[in-house]
Amino acid sequence: MSLLASRLDWMLRCCTAGGTCEAYGPQSELQVNLNSEPAPPYGRAAKHYLTTGDSFDITFTPRPMTAGQAVPPITPRQRDFKDQLELPALQTYPIPPNATVEEQENIRREKLLDMYREFALDLHTGMYLTQLTSNRDYSDIHCQLMEDMVTLKLDQSNGRIIEFPLTNVSKVYRIVKCDDKWYSAGTPLPNASPSRTEQIVVVEFMRRKLAFVFQDVQMSQRFLICMELLIRKAQQKQALRSLTPAIPAQNVPSRQCPTPRVVHNAMARATPSPGSVHTDESL
Repeated sequence: MSLLASRLDWMLRCCTAGGTCEAYGPQSELQVNLNSEPAPPYGRAAKHYLTTGDSFDITFTPRPMTAGQAVPPITPRQRDFKDQLELPALQTYPIPPNATVEEQENIRREKLLDMYREFALDLHTGMYLTQLTSNRDYSDIHCQLMEDMVTLKLDQSNGRIIEFPLTNVSKVYRIVKCDDKWYSAGTPLPNASPSRTEQIVVVEFMRRKLAFVFQDVQMSQRFLICMELLIRKAQQKQALRSLTPAIPAQNVPSRQCPTPRVVHNAMARATPSPGSVHTDESL
């Protein structure tokens, strides 16, 4: 114990911030200088810990719009879910933000399908978005598309979870907010800077409106186009169900188990009587 105490006393008296080892009295204090500057990167691919993505983060991260950027890996179940998604039946399809008018129709359709599948997978997994409330306050909400691809679930982080059926959406549009003034999409903005401009996508239901705020134009266009495609797909699915006849056809066999009386009557009708049988000799 005496050896340990002597070593500890030596460390407290000798160690200083400058790296020198000079003897100090018992009243001296230990000084430590902390540097908040980031360490120099080691290699070309070195990144800061706070700027790198978390592999366990399942929340929404904006998808790249340019080619050549890596897409996060997905699980086999997510891959099957993504491959089963198809575009709704439309007369004309919108042009995705990463496509141009000069491209061929099949190339634009393929880009639109890829963007739609990625967005649907992100929304099905769950994404955090910024909502503009009726009081013009900003709040972060968690949105998730349910397994039926029809119900949109919103978690406002206040103990309330609200479900919105996409079949009840009446309108989806985009507006621009700049310096507390509202403009329709495509209107030239007077001396507008990107830092003061907000892209707002409004999803309008029969009794309520949901306004989502975006800072990037392409991300707002992506959300608007893909949300419209999801709404069209949900409405077409509902219309297909409504076309199913309520009264089954008479020729379709029933799945109900027949009773003995029904079986006996059917056999009696199927077996002809001896006098009703006609042969070639009688004719």
